[in-house]
Amino acid sequence: MFAALFAVSIGVFKEKRRRLNMKELVENEIYTILANEYSKLLLDYVLFSFNEEYCGQKSHKKAVIEAIAVFNARRRVGNSFEHPYFYVDESKMYCMKYSIKDFFYDNDTWGNREFPYPYMTYWRAFSEPPYPTPYSKEDFYKINSLLFPVQFRNDLEIFCWNDEFSNYFDDGKDWWGTALWSVYDKQAKRFVILGASLND
Repeated sequence: MFAALFAVSIGVFKEKRRRLNMKELVENEIYTILANEYSKLLLDYVLFSFNEEYCGQKSHKKAVIEAIAVFNARRRVGNSFEHPYFYVDESKMYCMKYSIKDFFYDNDTWGNREFPYPYMTYWRAFSEPPYPTPYSKEDFYKINSLLFPVQFRNDLEIFCWNDEFSNYFDDGKDWWGTALWSVYDKQAKRFVILGASLND
């Protein structure tokens, strides 16, 4: 009995400590801008401060798991106002390193569906949701200049994640597509998690 209670207490302590080391930046101006100026943008952004030693992919995994927990607390996720509880199966998580150039790639033929990549890209997720949005390439640049200042972009480390570890991706799997990127800014000691999973 005592051992079980002790184990629970240790688990609670570790969870609290993890959350202290990774705090959502709820008062960051980008959230206000997204809510007021980009309410029809259906991508899911989460910003975290990261106050512990950065350990590459291991730290990215922690940030992604925490982001899924943040999604659960939100009323709207993607284009759904009645989303289920999102779970995470850590055993199914894997990722690949993603180049800075590919992450910020945009195409001169904005809105053209003949994409050069066979997988979902950030600019495609922004520009081609299931239904048209009023946002332009200039809006894409504006949001990214706030999230990722150009002068510090060489300090970003980016991973792209698979879509088998959470039911967060179920909507996008129907037909539109899925994506989730974790971006760590070494200068700001900040994570940005960006998710895309939409249905009609």
